[in-house]
Amino acid sequence: MTGNLPELIRDEDQFANLRSECGAVFDIQKRLLEFVFQHPFRKYFVIEHTHVFRPEFGRFLSNLSEIFGDKAIDYLTLVPDAVDYYHRHFSCFGLASFDPAKLTERYKPVMSREGAVDSFLVRGGDVGVFWGSSQNWGIFDDRISWEIGLIAVSEAIDVAGISGYRCMDSASFSGHIKSQYAHDLQTAGSFIQEFLANYSI
Repeated sequence: MTGNLPELIRDEDQFANLRSECGAVFDIQKRLLEFVFQHPFRKYFVIEHTHVFRPEFGRFLSNLSEIFGDKAIDYLTLVPDAVDYYHRHFSCFGLASFDPAKLTERYKPVMSREGAVDSFLVRGGDVGVFWGSSQNWGIFDDRISWEIGLIAVSEAIDVAGISGYRCMDSASFSGHIKSQYAHDLQTAGSFIQEFLANYSI
């Protein structure tokens, strides 16, 4: 099934190079609510995770690539692990590299692995990261704990304008987290306090 999806990385050297590039943007050992980036960015935006499932997310990534002049846009799954899970069970690593010019049309087929249960949009979408080859932006996406995508950009761009997504301010973010953890408001409150200390949204 992956033979028709050349964006999925199979070569070990290419995987190592791209994961090293990813490591220049993210600390992939960390998880939200920690500071997950290697350095501060100029602006941070929070969106609901559900946007990542939709084909339109590919258009948003393509818009980012135009702004920052990316030659490639990449995705790495952190949970489940790109090597221990994906490479062990499938013929590819848990990493996809997109040509920005083809991203809008290729996003959904590649991220869904043409409908596979273990695709990045289903099982592989628990925790993952997107970044551009410019290394001037990154997106940390967490489905299993907080249902949010955290977007970091090096310039003061209008993420809501180029995506059409509602970006949460501190009040709507707090409401979102409390709704996710209505059964445990103490955990929600601790997360909100530390998250907003790490990221000014």
